[in-house]
Amino acid sequence: MPVPGTAGQGGNWSGAYAQLRADYAFDAHWAGAIEAVHYQVGEVIRNAGGHDSNYIGVELRFGW
Repeated sequence: MPVPGTAGQGGNWSGAYAQLRADYAFDAHWAGAIEAVHYQVGEVIRNAGGHDSNYIGVELRFGW
């Protein structure tokens, strides 16, 4: 997706994405997961006003 303010300012690196996720099946019907994500933006995006971001998610699933 284009980022406003970065036209003609291209670089070799836009950012890095790291994710740590753990999944667990409690029994035949219930499963869950927890994840942590970090995205580190590159210099061009940072100069346009962007910033690093973090995300933590928890998920519980039921199936039959």
